[in-house]
Amino acid sequence: MKKNLFTLAAILCCVMTMTVLTSCTKDKDEFSYSIIVEPGGLMTGIEAGNWRNEVMAVYQAALGTDSEKFTKHGSQEECDREVLEACKRAEMSLNVSGTGDVIVHNNTVNKLVYRRSMY
Repeated sequence: MKKNLFTLAAILCCVMTMTVLTSCTKDKDEFSYSIIVEPGGLMTGIEAGNWRNEVMAVYQAALGTDSEKFTKHGSQEECDREVLEACKRAEMSLNVSGTGDVIVHNNTVNKLVYRRSMY
């Protein structure tokens, strides 16, 4: 009887430990984002490509990435807030002429985090 009670207590301890550990990790999730830069207006060809590359480089630098897709770790609210603040910093430092849109999307939860239309 004592052996069964000890085994049950050990199993219960393991279950409780796993519950605590998994609930803590949900506070620090991973979120996938994408940056979309779309030239607009009458820009075509090389001009549109150059504009896109310049704008993309500014936003990537502000977001601390070298890719159009990146991940952040933390709560969704925390990650989205950091992305939005970085995009606003990029917007302030942007010094290119032309028209188009910049979109940053949280792919994990399918949410638009930032949109800037330049006209």
